[in-house]
Amino acid sequence: MGFAGCVFVAIAMTEQGELADDPEVDLVGIPEKNKLGDELDEIVFDVVVSTVEGLPRARRRDPDGVAESVRRAVRSVVNEQWGKKPLCLVHVLEV
Repeated sequence: MGFAGCVFVAIAMTEQGELADDPEVDLVGIPEKNKLGDELDEIVFDVVVSTVEGLPRARRRDPDGVAESVRRAVRSVVNEQWGKKPLCLVHVLEV
């Protein structure tokens, strides 16, 4: 965690597989901006939303499947923007 940082993501989903509210994203030990000056937390937030919305509806009803898809997407985008793959913890809450 000290070398590559950590990303915490909390997602509230309805029983129908829809986002109940905006996901919460917290970056620890990761720069605030990339080389172009774009906010990394906004980039990660956009990736989380697009990943969840891009999943088939049946897969969105599986909290573990959603968490794994989001984890992979977040690690990929942070690696693309910063060059390191952070620890990524995703919590999916069904409401």
